[in-house]
Amino acid sequence: MSNILTNRRAFLATGAIAIPSIALAKGIAIKPDAWVHGPFEDNMKQANDHLKTMRGLMRDLTRPGARDDAAFLANQITILMAQCVEHAKDVHIPEASKAKYADNQEQFTTDLRIKMTATIAAANSLSRALLMGNDEEANNLYNSLREERKEAHDEFKVDD
Repeated sequence: MSNILTNRRAFLATGAIAIPSIALAKGIAIKPDAWVHGPFEDNMKQANDHLKTMRGLMRDLTRPGARDDAAFLANQITILMAQCVEHAKDVHIPEASKAKYADNQEQFTTDLRIKMTATIAAANSLSRALLMGNDEEANNLYNSLREERKEAHDEFKVDD
């Protein structure tokens, strides 16, 4: 029985890594009205919405389907953030960061992409931890993602 469980966990972990790659390779359709604010902002908003939805799921992972739903949402965040990396060049330096970057848009874009790449890795690790049943690691990664979101929101909130 333990061999079956090990094989199932390995299969699920492989899927957690492969699903975002497959989805990125095929591309994701964006609603026609999604271009109003630009793809970067729309993808970030969707990722934020998924993170908020996960809050209830993460509180009780023993509920039927909670773990799978949370892992799916973490994969969606991975995909959305990867798409944001592509559109990072369209993001203007927020007021809170102008002193740091002194109108060096290229450096800002590079730093933004580095932060988003770290978030992609964390979201993918979160999905893997959820599918493997490692609740402690999953909760730590989820809290880390929420903290990163809060820091990013604080940096950009002045631009609204």
